[in-house]
Amino acid sequence: MNEFDVIVVGGGSSGCVVASRLSEDPGTRVLLIESGADYLPGHEPADIRDVFYTAAYVQRNLWSDTRVSWLGDGSELESVHPKFYEQARVMGGGSSVNAMVALRGHELDFKEWVALGARGWSWSEVLPFYRKLERDLDFSTEAHGDDGPIPVRRHRRAHWAGFVNAVTNVLEQRGFRYIDDVNAGDRDGYGRIPMSSLETNRVSAAMGYLAEPVRRRPNLMLLADSDVTRLVFSGQRVTAVEVRTGARVKTLTTDRVVLCAGSYRTPALMLRSGVGPGEHLRSLGIPVVSALAGVGRNLHDHPTFAAAAYLRAPAAQSAALRAHASAGLFFDSGVADCPVLDMYMPITAKVAWHPVGCRIGGLFMVLMKPFSRGQVTLSTPDDRAAPRVDVNAFSDRRDLERVKRAMRFAGELLSSAEVRAVTHNCFGATFSERVHALNTVSTGNWLRSAAAEVLLDGPALLRDWLMRTLVCPGAELDALLADDQTLERWLRENITGFFHPVGTCRMGAEDDPMSVVTPTGQVRGIDGLYVADASVMPAIVRATTNLTAIMIGEKMAHHIKARH
Repeated sequence: MNEFDVIVVGGGSSGCVVASRLSEDPGTRVLLIESGADYLPGHEPADIRDVFYTAAYVQRNLWSDTRVSWLGDGSELESVHPKFYEQARVMGGGSSVNAMVALRGHELDFKEWVALGARGWSWSEVLPFYRKLERDLDFSTEAHGDDGPIPVRRHRRAHWAGFVNAVTNVLEQRGFRYIDDVNAGDRDGYGRIPMSSLETNRVSAAMGYLAEPVRRRPNLMLLADSDVTRLVFSGQRVTAVEVRTGARVKTLTTDRVVLCAGSYRTPALMLRSGVGPGEHLRSLGIPVVSALAGVGRNLHDHPTFAAAAYLRAPAAQSAALRAHASAGLFFDSGVADCPVLDMYMPITAKVAWHPVGCRIGGLFMVLMKPFSRGQVTLSTPDDRAAPRVDVNAFSDRRDLERVKRAMRFAGELLSSAEVRAVTHNCFGATFSERVHALNTVSTGNWLRSAAAEVLLDGPALLRDWLMRTLVCPGAELDALLADDQTLERWLRENITGFFHPVGTCRMGAEDDPMSVVTPTGQVRGIDGLYVADASVMPAIVRATTNLTAIMIGEKMAHHIKARH
């Protein structure tokens, strides 16, 4: 008899859901394995409980070795070389470190999924699972859930900062309309941004789905600080996983394995175990168990850039309002042959936890429907080595043209009289490793930032000099937007994602050679092996991806329970 009926690999947003739902059946023995730390309910560190995303800048919450190559076009720009990528390594995964924005995918996204072979994933078929996961604190309608594990709330419009009000007033003047509930279907305009938190603390998937009553189930075991090194097969059936905890490696037998390690590490584990493109596996000396060509392919993220400004003190967000998410605009890029609502612009009056970050307003330009595709591969069979990640962004010219147009749109908003009245210097903001280091939570960084805020509020000449030399060297917005060549080079040098990688084990039709899993999550040709995380998305949603990852966990758990 096997030690477990189900082993869930990865305690991220979807893994917590799958383990919680499958263990509802007392006759199903479930093991959840997480590489990072686990914290008992009520004993999470302050940075994880914080309703601002300070947890994303605390190194113990992240994989230290994740690097991403953004451009694969042969250019010599910095962004060709791998950059650090903030990927969670803690129970709850991304939901324990992210910005807690809780946007649902759009109805059009799921129409596209069905067209790509994901039968059973239309809007009407995923809505019950979005409703099941949430406890909406603002709306009591048929579109929302009222008793799910994850609370969803929004800042009141009356509490928006002066900068947010100035930008949205200009949007009104330009014909964009206000939508109070952007999760209810209609999203063409600007509205309040939903968050998966309470006013006092974050509610991660670990907090919501692995609360004390769930953890007390005798048929559920949690194994943290442990890495799954390999899947074990007997023919075309998964029979066990190899797990390393510290220096000890052991094999745990099971009837079923559900992979929830995310869009980078789920395909990497499959590849190391012999499931993936045969030529790639043979080149590394890995015996091929199943030659699935789509494993690791179809990688995409939301390319993201920001135009920002230093705020006059009255326009900054109230210190009493700690969470950052206030408003966002959903709009069409207007570029030919591109889908509607392909752009998203979060509008925030706070970009970091420290004093200077609380005085910067940002217009983030997020490409929601990229055409470019990348891949996840292995450089070595060694399970201790991180996978190679090549996003290949801007390989489709339409993606570059859309973000160029979006940055110019942001420049127009920031240069309007109403916004200029509440801001000082405007600049192109980056997510460089230098910025990441300055945002790392420490007393020293807070003191440096507090001193910088005092100086930035001093004479205009001093502020201008500090902005040019220290805060945003070489990134004055007017200069970046002066000509296409300058803007395009800056975009290539500073590209990053919204930390929303998807698609590397995508769902699809049976006759699609690049599909990896069926619409019910089973890996094609392998008995007992399932995938239930963001890697199954055939195409990225017009939304932050965390709520959809939780929904995928809910829906895949439903299918697995129905089958077994």
